[in-house]
Amino acid sequence: MTEPSEMIAWLDRRIASAMTWLDDHGKGSKKPRPDHEIESKEYDIARFEEIKAAYAKALAKREQAA
Repeated sequence: MTEPSEMIAWLDRRIASAMTWLDDHGKGSKKPRPDHEIESKEYDIARFEEIKAAYAKALAKREQAA
């Protein structure tokens, strides 16, 4: 299994990347992308944050057990 701290860092980068994409291509940009692409990125961010929370919980549990 991937080390939780490594996975959390990877998820942080993916979330930041998706948020940057939304800033550049979202509804408030000069040339926004189609709604389905924006909704897909928003969905991705929500899932990445959900997974990150699970990894953070697992990391805390591991540290508590040690």
